[in-house]
Amino acid sequence: MAKAQKFVRTEEEQKRCIEIHDAYRAELLKRQLSNTENYDKAILSLSSAALGLSLTAIKLIIPIDLAGHLWSIKLSWVLFLLTIIFSLVSFLISNYGINRQLSIAENYYINALISAQTEKITLKK
Repeated sequence: MAKAQKFVRTEEEQKRCIEIHDAYRAELLKRQLSNTENYDKAILSLSSAALGLSLTAIKLIIPIDLAGHLWSIKLSWVLFLLTIIFSLVSFLISNYGINRQLSIAENYYINALISAQTEKITLKK
């Protein structure tokens, strides 16, 4: 593996970069915490809504033995489930992006790697 090129910084510049990195890292960690909290709330809310919807639809609104278009109810539940899955996956991808951004910031500010300026966040590392 080729040796990574580094920025040439004075001691004062390196101290400033470390300060910037620490502030940037703290901000990204706050965002990650917020995403995690929202993820937990979403799971709880969606679970409660699904339970309430199921009980209401089956017992009060449309008894199964009288349902004429049962396929439409099943289709709506499949679409609801897909919505839940995509929402949850988006939270996971967001946290992955924040973790990668933390790594890029560390490479730029702490390790002084020039390549960090053009590093991209991809699903593969």
